[in-house]
Amino acid sequence: MRNIPLLTFITAMLFCVIGYAAPGHTQGVLDREVTLDIKEKKLAYVLTKIEEQTKVMFVFSPKLIQSNRLVTISKSKEKLSVVLDDLSKQMNIEYEVAGDKVILKRQLTDKAGEETDASPELAFVPITGKITNAKGEPLSGVSVVVKNKAGGTSTNTNGAFTIDANEGDVLVLSIIGFKTKEVTVGSQHELSISLDEAVAELTTVVVGSRSLRPRTNVESPVPVDVISSKDLLATGQIEPTQQIQFTAPSFVSNRQTVADGTDHIDPASLRGLGPDQVLVLVNGKRRYNTALVNINGTVGKGSVGTDLNSIPGSSIERIEVLRDGAASQYGSDAIAGVINVVLKKKTGTQVFAHTGAQYEGDGASVQLGINQGFKVGKGVLNITGEIRHRQPTNRAGDYLGTVYTANATQDEQLIAQNGGWDRKNNMYIGNSKQLNAYGEANLELPVSTNTKFYATGMYSYRKGKAAGFYRYPKQAPSQVVLDLYPRGFLPYIGSDITDRSLLAGIKGKTANAWNWDVSSVFGGNQFSFEVTNSNNASMGINSPTEFECGKLRFQQSTTNVDFSKDFGSQLKLSSFNVALGAEFRLDMYKITAGQEESWRNYDATKAGGAQVFPGFQPDNEVDENRNVMSTYVDIESDITEKFLVNVAGRFEHYSDFGNALAGKLALRYKIIDALSIRGAISNGFRAPSIHQYYFNNVSTQFQLVGGSLTASNTLTVRNSDKIAKALGIPDLKEETSVNYSLGITAKPGRNVSLTIDAYRIDIKDRILYAGPFRRTAGSIVDSVLDAANISNDVQVVQAFSNFVDTKTQGIDVILSFSPQVGKGNLDLTLAANVNETKIKKIKGTNNIPAVPDANGNYFFFDRAEQSRVELANPKNKVALSANYQIKKFGIMARATRFGKVSSWNTNPQLDETYEAKVVTDASISYQLIPQVRVTIGANNLFDVYPDKLKWFREGNGDKSNTYYANTSDGRFVYSRNATQFGMNGGYYYISLSASF
Repeated sequence: MRNIPLLTFITAMLFCVIGYAAPGHTQGVLDREVTLDIKEKKLAYVLTKIEEQTKVMFVFSPKLIQSNRLVTISKSKEKLSVVLDDLSKQMNIEYEVAGDKVILKRQLTDKAGEETDASPELAFVPITGKITNAKGEPLSGVSVVVKNKAGGTSTNTNGAFTIDANEGDVLVLSIIGFKTKEVTVGSQHELSISLDEAVAELTTVVVGSRSLRPRTNVESPVPVDVISSKDLLATGQIEPTQQIQFTAPSFVSNRQTVADGTDHIDPASLRGLGPDQVLVLVNGKRRYNTALVNINGTVGKGSVGTDLNSIPGSSIERIEVLRDGAASQYGSDAIAGVINVVLKKKTGTQVFAHTGAQYEGDGASVQLGINQGFKVGKGVLNITGEIRHRQPTNRAGDYLGTVYTANATQDEQLIAQNGGWDRKNNMYIGNSKQLNAYGEANLELPVSTNTKFYATGMYSYRKGKAAGFYRYPKQAPSQVVLDLYPRGFLPYIGSDITDRSLLAGIKGKTANAWNWDVSSVFGGNQFSFEVTNSNNASMGINSPTEFECGKLRFQQSTTNVDFSKDFGSQLKLSSFNVALGAEFRLDMYKITAGQEESWRNYDATKAGGAQVFPGFQPDNEVDENRNVMSTYVDIESDITEKFLVNVAGRFEHYSDFGNALAGKLALRYKIIDALSIRGAISNGFRAPSIHQYYFNNVSTQFQLVGGSLTASNTLTVRNSDKIAKALGIPDLKEETSVNYSLGITAKPGRNVSLTIDAYRIDIKDRILYAGPFRRTAGSIVDSVLDAANISNDVQVVQAFSNFVDTKTQGIDVILSFSPQVGKGNLDLTLAANVNETKIKKIKGTNNIPAVPDANGNYFFFDRAEQSRVELANPKNKVALSANYQIKKFGIMARATRFGKVSSWNTNPQLDETYEAKVVTDASISYQLIPQVRVTIGANNLFDVYPDKLKWFREGNGDKSNTYYANTSDGRFVYSRNATQFGMNGGYYYISLSASF
């Protein structure tokens, strides 16, 4: 009986016993008459026709009948025994009769008694089903796997799934908030399954609620997006920030260019706010920020964000996006919301491979990721290894300026004498080059009936290369050593970025039903700068051409103790969950100086330091730390079946600036089962990052002078520095916010869901760069810098300060619909965000009043800086996606409309606006075998670019046109100050995913 599943074997034996218990009955079954006239049909079809006529039941392993052979049979009132003998010869099967059952099995021997391989080709059988809760409502996102086998799937919005399995296989069904269920596959290939709610574990609740009662996105009192790994993979992107960009309506992240370190770490924002106003968690625990401060002219200037691209995409199980203020629940940084990255902890092997390139022929990308899960006792160890490589892109325009001298006529003569000049390859404007390597391990191990140990380790190393502005021969001798670079040079900023983190904890439940969790996580980011193909002009011919320019390092240690218990039954309520806990955090920040040649000026008549990025000086060095202690309480209760209340409060004490207190009230009222209204009000805070206290350096930044980009040595001083105090800048304090939200959630149909959430976020005392303060003869800035003995090399100074109040308001809409279309499932999603941020107030310093000039420029916060806050991110983003799965094929199409953005100039006549654009992505996938799926697709299918700068659109090549000043002599075709979706055009790819 080998090759027959155990369940089938046991069933067959039972039927045989029944058959033997009824002598003579077998022959009566075989004498029943059958009439068939069938040509080239599958065996399953034939058996069904026989069952209809004879009232017998066939018992078999599903894979037995999945043969490529077709049956042709013609019988008229023939005995069943004759028909079965005919089928046995055609299909190489054997049969036994037990009562009214006919048991089919493989023919294992030929007539001579030898084993035969002539059995029909075997294959898995598609099992389809629908999973609901106890109320009969479909459950989306339920994980469906075959026990002890690799691979799996998840249910769509309609609760439907399809998976390949055999009779006797066990399906394991799991989702947060419901009891895991095992279902044995029998002869039925269409299943209807109901899952029972379960008391959730403390650390597995979807972000936004610490309740032990599970809640879907339409049941929660605040909006939460749950994005599965399947949805992330379907974007065709390989970096987590880009994957979220095309799946979460409120999230925006775009690569920056010619922006020093920000070329290598993408700023990301939620609801149009800053990168440092969204808190990132990994497995529910706080993730550290990067060491990098965004100091150049990009979105999020002055912010310190969290780098989601330091996490290997292959390790991610899902991403949860809480779109509401949550400082009272999770602490500082959560003004805009929270992003929680949940890592995989399942068995089996998954392999991901991707390769693609831009339509232009550059920007080739390769990804290879392997995720492997092992059983460790009764626990699981899941590990991930991943490599990503990205080639640079270049969308620079032709350089139209002079090369050797400022005199155009003379310059052309010198160009001719020196063998001409390639005006097309003077800059690299686009994606930086990157090579990334990742390792991750996630362990969960039961140590007793009610106690589990868990740990997560993560490491990444990334090496990048990006270009700055070209240095031309005409800039000698102040910036170019002609003996080293007679034709000038294009300097490069290299990055070595290392991330490490280790989490360990233990959680369990006491005898009186208190859930507890104690954990500690230590992690950090180090960013090392290297400049190549450059010189220190003040050293002349003795200058190196490569420089180690120093390091930034940020480390964070966080220890949490959390408790939770539902007192609902004692209070005779459906639920009354009480969660409380405490946190101790230690922040550590360090700046290490670069080699002397990278920063020193050896000749005051020339520029000192490495061109493009002068190294950190010994005076810039920092080695500081601070500690943060906090405690919280979070109560959530279903007061009635219709009315949900959530109240939370949090107190934090910072060793460097003082205390902060935040509270929140969230409500949800179920008008009818299919319609609810929800709302929340909260106050929040964001503490100044330790970077914003201590970061200081001198960097080459291209500042607007007279409306044109001009290279300026820019001094960033600490907020506590005597220069900042001489300018009247007060001590840093926390940003404070008040968040309001109001929304409706609806399920108008069994496969339709709708959420609409309006919000307003008022932020007081936002922390931004005060500046740029430009040094001009006789100005207060000149006198302050002179008094501090700052070299005349420095033309600009800036410092962090709380001097802006803003108001952000908007609306999120998410509509999903999953109809059955033919024999396949169609998932339709419309996701939209509309938002606007306005500056309500600009505050002056003690010495510099907040009085704008005739153009609206404040001395310390000009129009260009204002537009970064108000206009640099799209005011709206709307995405419509369709995903159709039928048998082995999958088809995906998504259109995303990015709203307009603007960048202002200190001269209003040079303001630019870039209109809304629609980017279309599409892919086709095919399941080669049950374990392997291949996908071919294109992102930005129609090769859409943002609007070009206005001079390219209407300047007609006239250098005297006003807008020529925005192009940096023709080199910038697209804006680097305000971006919607990048400037790289179409991208085609092929990817493969396999599960074993």
